[in-house]
Amino acid sequence: MRVTNLGEADRIITLYTPFNGKIRAAARGARRIRNRLLSPTQLFTHGRYLIFSGKDLHSVSQAEIITPYQEFRENLEMMAHASYICELLDTFTEEEQPSTELFALLLTAFALGLQGRFSLAVRAFEVRLMQELGYAPQLYHCLSCGSAVSSGLSFSAEGGVLCSRCAPQFKGAVPLSNGTWELLKRLSEWDVGRFSILHPSAGALRELEQLMRKYIDFRLDYPLKSLEFMEAVRAVPPRQSD
Repeated sequence: MRVTNLGEADRIITLYTPFNGKIRAAARGARRIRNRLLSPTQLFTHGRYLIFSGKDLHSVSQAEIITPYQEFRENLEMMAHASYICELLDTFTEEEQPSTELFALLLTAFALGLQGRFSLAVRAFEVRLMQELGYAPQLYHCLSCGSAVSSGLSFSAEGGVLCSRCAPQFKGAVPLSNGTWELLKRLSEWDVGRFSILHPSAGALRELEQLMRKYIDFRLDYPLKSLEFMEAVRAVPPRQSD
C-alpha cells in the first residue's frame, strides 16, 4: 500500500495481508537493480512475502509476485485511483488488525480497476470499507425519526438517509436519487465477488462520489493527500490526437 525509501538502497513497505492485517516491513537492498526484492516491493504489487517479525519493524526475506498491477504505476489516472484506495485503507485501519473481508475487497477493487472500471471500484471500496469498519450508513429507515423510507430521500453525512420531513433539520443533507440509493444498497449487501456485474449509470456514480466524499470526510481528522492528486489528474485536459 505504501513504499518509503530508507537509506541508499532499502525500502520500508506497508502491506495489507489477509491474516495479519496491515504490517510494516523493511526490504533490505530492495532498490538495487539486481536485488530479488526490487519488483515485489513496488507500489500496488500483489504478492507472497516471507516476513520475519521484529519488535518495531518486520523484515522481508523473500517475495514473489502474484499480480504486478504494473498498469497502475504507468497510467496517471489509474495510479491516482489506486493511491486513493490504498490511502483510505491505510488511514482507517490499525496495524496487525486482520480482516479477510477487507483483503478480499481490496483485491476486488484492484481487479475492477484493471478492467478500466475504477469509477465503480472506488465507490464500491468506499461503501464497503465504511461498512466493515462499523460506519455503515442507515439505508432503510430515516436517520432522524426512524420511519421506513421509500422515495423523496436525502442523505446526511452524519449517518444515512433522511425522509422528506426530517431532511430540512440536517445541515448539508443532499437529495438522494432512487438509482443511487439502489446502488448503495447493492454495494452494501452483495458479495464483493458480484460487483463486476454491476453497470450503474455515470450519473449515479457521480452522485455517489459526492455523497461518499462527505460521508468519509465527516469521519476523518485530516484530508487525504491522494484526493489532491486525483483532482490534479482530472484537471489535465485529454491529449489531442494528431
